[in-house]
Amino acid sequence: CDGLKEAVVSTQSTGDDRRDDRRDDRRDDRRESRGDRDERSRDRSTRDRKDSKEVNKVQRIKDDFFEMLKNGDVRIKPDSPWNKKKKYFFEEDRYHAVGSSSLREEYFYEYTKLLGEEKKKKEKKEEKETETEAVEKKEDRKEEKEVEKEDEKPKLSEGEKKALEKREREAAAMKRREGDVARRQVDQSREWERERGAHAQEEAKQHFTALLHDMVRDPDASWRKTRKQLKDDSRWEMTSLLEVEQKEKLFTQHIESLSSKRKRAFVKMLDECEHVTLTSTWKEVRRKIKHDSRFSKLSEDDKEREAEYDRYITDKLAQAKADFRTLLGETKCITYRSKETLRGAAGDTHMRELKQFLKNDKRGLVLDDLPEDRDRILEEFLTELEKVGPPPPPTATKPLAKR
Repeated sequence: CDGLKEAVVSTQSTGDDRRDDRRDDRRDDRRESRGDRDERSRDRSTRDRKDSKEVNKVQRIKDDFFEMLKNGDVRIKPDSPWNKKKKYFFEEDRYHAVGSSSLREEYFYEYTKLLGEEKKKKEKKEEKETETEAVEKKEDRKEEKEVEKEDEKPKLSEGEKKALEKREREAAAMKRREGDVARRQVDQSREWERERGAHAQEEAKQHFTALLHDMVRDPDASWRKTRKQLKDDSRWEMTSLLEVEQKEKLFTQHIESLSSKRKRAFVKMLDECEHVTLTSTWKEVRRKIKHDSRFSKLSEDDKEREAEYDRYITDKLAQAKADFRTLLGETKCITYRSKETLRGAAGDTHMRELKQFLKNDKRGLVLDDLPEDRDRILEEFLTELEKVGPPPPPTATKPLAKR
């Protein structure tokens, strides 16, 4: 054995001496083992304390997140979706204290689950109270009947019976009328309450709209930044009946209205500018209109102004082509034979006369800057007329219709 190899055994050593030495070695091993166990126990205690602190920290973050959901401006219901509600908590430190988006979503749905459980408990409690009241009423009626039996009066004469029945019928009729009046009063009160609520909602909308008109005049404003400024105004308290979603919707409509108003002013400016034609480039027009206030008010981004100008020219060109086609349809000298006439010897002369005639109408002038487009539309119109052929002969019903 290794122990015997390492031991120095003299010729004078006895077996008892060697047994004592091995016993001492085992005691030393046991002492070392106990020390190791103590050290491991201390390490485990340290780890447990650290784990406990970490658990407490996580629980505190979770509790703060629940408190944020409970006391936030947005109403949360048991069936509320996280993807529509989370945007209202971006500004909260308690929102960012939760390390990951998936963990926030998990906490949110855990919170909505608790809301659903509380709602169910409340409904069960109310149902139980209703059942208890019904049982108590039933027992009261039973006791009343028993008392009536005990106090039953002796038999009445025929005349007394009729008088008693008459009084009972009158009392029952009176009770029914009172019940009808009470029900009508309840219905009327509910209707008034509903109307008051609708009126209060409408007033809140008007106050919020007025607040937007006074404080929001930039169509590039964002809801997140504007909301902070609006809260500092005393009129914000007058809009408390509106949900956050309603306010954001009204804000979006106001921004769209501002943007539309500035676009209309920009278009009006282009209409008034005599330098703008269907072939004018943005670079050419920009030099003529850049000092107009409506130019700068549209946007600070020149690319956006150029895009709006391009849309304006596109719409103008489409309208000019449509007006020219309408003019061709109204011109009586253009018939299904016109195409054939143009193919004859005097075709060029006829075409020049036709174009000159069309210029008597302003709709025939709008495409002067685009002669190729104008000639193509004219050619297509004449070809289509020739293909259709002569108009159908008048029917016998037309004279009758005129009379």
